[in-house]
Amino acid sequence: MAKLTSISTNIDADLKKALSSYCKKKGLKIQNFIENAILEQLEDLVDIEDYHARKNEETVSLNEVLKKYK
Repeated sequence: MAKLTSISTNIDADLKKALSSYCKKKGLKIQNFIENAILEQLEDLVDIEDYHARKNEETVSLNEVLKKYK
């Protein structure tokens, strides 16, 4: 079982209302929605960092790879 902790933050009241309404309509728990949103944002940031670190690497076309392994 995952170890849980809590965080606290202040958000715009209209945003909270929209979040609550959306989750209710979709049958989602707000906690799960927020956890997934945070996880996706962190993954996107890591992907962007990786992209910038590797964007100047030499590329190899699919045709070149296929020729090599035929």
